[in-house]
Amino acid sequence: MKNYLVLTLIIAIFFVLALNLKVGDMKSFYEPSEILAENGSINMVSAIVLDYRIYDTFFEILVFTVAIIGISEFIGKIPTVAPDDQQIKYDTPIIKVITPIIFQIIVLISLYIAITGHIAPGGGFAAGTILGTGFLAVSLVRPTDEIENLFVKSKIEKLKMLVPLLIILYGLLGYTWGGTIFSNFHLQGSPGKLASGGSAILLNFLIYFEVFGGSWTILYRFLKHKGLL
Repeated sequence: MKNYLVLTLIIAIFFVLALNLKVGDMKSFYEPSEILAENGSINMVSAIVLDYRIYDTFFEILVFTVAIIGISEFIGKIPTVAPDDQQIKYDTPIIKVITPIIFQIIVLISLYIAITGHIAPGGGFAAGTILGTGFLAVSLVRPTDEIENLFVKSKIEKLKMLVPLLIILYGLLGYTWGGTIFSNFHLQGSPGKLASGGSAILLNFLIYFEVFGGSWTILYRFLKHKGLL
């Protein structure tokens, strides 16, 4: 019964999105002056990805989520090796000391790139990849069972599946402030200011979390099946 409800919800959402597409209003190019006036983002790529071409971005996130779920379920059915066989020992003190320090810097850099993605190079995709790479580095110097406990307690594997639903909710709320699905809401601030991109910050953070959650899920699954894949 639950599967039928989910399927019905997905079909309903698809028709809601499809019926609200305005094909005649779509453009193949945008002038910088138009982007600044309509979106407020200095980064034109971010403005196009998170506003004018948000449908493309949403389905990219949806495909990414489905792919991560499929890989996770497939690898999860493979028998795991004993914890003792999974350990990798690094005798170099430099790696053990420097990696945790670098990880904190990586977290700050990824947050900065996610926050300022609409006014500078970056965005949610790049920031999520950077943070996932940071966790990969930490996993090389920490025990596998510690990484596993962190993964299970964080519930990242389940939480990341909420991101597409939150993006859909944001799109539906666009009716309240713009009259169309995925309408960008504008905050105060001139172009170049942090609040100038409107909902770009929100969408960048959702994408940031989704990309990080997906890469972290794959990393965890490979750690659990080390030597078998």
